[in-house]
Amino acid sequence: LEGDHPDAPLLRDFLRVLSVSHTVVPEGEGDGTTTDGIVYQAESPDEGALVNAAKVLGYFFCGKTATTHIVNIFGKKQTFEILNINKFNSTRKRMSVICRTPEGTIELYCKGADNVMLERVAADARAKSDLETALKAYAQEGLRTLVIAKKVLTQREWERWDKVHKAASTALSGRDEALMDAAEEIETDMSIV
Repeated sequence: LEGDHPDAPLLRDFLRVLSVSHTVVPEGEGDGTTTDGIVYQAESPDEGALVNAAKVLGYFFCGKTATTHIVNIFGKKQTFEILNINKFNSTRKRMSVICRTPEGTIELYCKGADNVMLERVAADARAKSDLETALKAYAQEGLRTLVIAKKVLTQREWERWDKVHKAASTALSGRDEALMDAAEEIETDMSIV
């Protein structure tokens, strides 16, 4: 992960999404430098398992505030400013987070069921075909699958969409539908991670 292996950037993106795109709450007396004393409270066992998997692989979600997620990546704490969260529900079958990364870029991190994610990824035909083949093989084995994707946004794209999201989140009627419509608008043309 820290070396020059050709797949290292993809693996780092994968673990970054797992350690940032969630609604998990770390509890305990830890200081964020070691995993001792930190227990995760998650809305679902799956979400807790994904954050724990990232932790085991060196991406330790060690703290959060109302607007940040702090991830200890191989001993170095990095802060991700959480700009928006599009929550999971059984209709959407996915969730996403838009954050400002430690590098200053604005990125959307999304994870969800394969059937809803495949129609939202960018049209890289070969990558999509490879993914569909792998998903079919996993399904034949009876395994559950999750597709993880990301999208880099410009400041202008995010600001324009954030207005839509804020209007949806303050709607007096039809709020849930408006929030789903807002998420639908931004969760497009993503890259498979």
